[in-house]
Amino acid sequence: MLGWLRWSEGALLLLAIRHVESGLHWCGGGRSVRCSGDLCFADGNVTLLATNNITTSTTACHFVVHKGLLARHSPVLQDIFKVLEATKPDSFQGPPIVPLPDAAEDLACFLTALYDGTSHLHYDITDFTSIAAILRLATKYKVKRLRQDMLAGMSIAWPRFLTQWEIREANATSPNGIYEPRKSLPHPILVIKLAREVNAPYLLPSAFYDLSRCYPSDTVSGYTCPKTHQTHFLSDSDLTNLLKGKEHTSRFLSTFIVNELEGRQPSLACVYKTEIDPLRKRNCQAAFEAITFEILRDVNGVVCHRSSDPLFAIMDAELMQTREDPTGRTDLTVRACEFCRAEFSTVVDAAREEFWRRLPQWFGLDVHPWP
Repeated sequence: MLGWLRWSEGALLLLAIRHVESGLHWCGGGRSVRCSGDLCFADGNVTLLATNNITTSTTACHFVVHKGLLARHSPVLQDIFKVLEATKPDSFQGPPIVPLPDAAEDLACFLTALYDGTSHLHYDITDFTSIAAILRLATKYKVKRLRQDMLAGMSIAWPRFLTQWEIREANATSPNGIYEPRKSLPHPILVIKLAREVNAPYLLPSAFYDLSRCYPSDTVSGYTCPKTHQTHFLSDSDLTNLLKGKEHTSRFLSTFIVNELEGRQPSLACVYKTEIDPLRKRNCQAAFEAITFEILRDVNGVVCHRSSDPLFAIMDAELMQTREDPTGRTDLTVRACEFCRAEFSTVVDAAREEFWRRLPQWFGLDVHPWP
């Protein structure tokens, strides 16, 4: 069996160069082969050998699976199987062995998804490692449906549309109003690197914006995984684009404050417009002045762990006027009338949509169409 494996290495290598990656090889001398649990079927007719870490481990891991199932989903594996059949010696007995340049853990996740589906996965920090492995291999081996399912699941947390982002943000906020995304969502550096690797550009704008809300020093220092202790960094180009995008988002908020809040005039239908008392007559103007002051102080951002979040600040400018329970948040003693609030609400909605639409441009991303 091993003799045929070495004999067919050249054919497999050519296929790997064309379809997978260069450097596919089999290091067999002195190494044992371990069967991977429930992914070694008694009626399996092909053996997949995980070779990614075979040079650093004394034990290789293999999976005895079904060639027809894999070939049905993956045109890349289908081509490899065809070459194996064409080059198999007449004297060879038993299922063919296919060395694949993948880590055993990643290959196990990928095969489990093909056999059992993905309904058991949670698209949060809990299963991110498995989801990333499945997405990488689904992309690599051109399993289109599985790739689409993975991207659809990830888009819940890293969405294309602002309404989906608002749901995501609400889910990451505690009942006390504290924003805690890192308790449930993977770090955006991981998402950016994965999206780059699997060519998933629609995940990037929200991930870049999420990361832009972190302190620049934290971003430059990278993200260290608490389990593996491996530190992940952005590429130099992505880091540069991130910092430029952060400047753009801050400038947008400053422009919004100047154009829509400072010196804002009351609505033509303002209920206080005909008041004789000067103080009551400028009630709505005073309310918007108070909003401006609170945004500039960024009190709500600090209290809720959402400082440096222009999109939230713009929304909060409206919420300050409508919040019934200001516990732990800014309590404005002066509120604008219903007509002035409604007019300002329209301005806020338009500004946030424009903000979201510009994310790819600000962060130097080629995403079309967006959103």
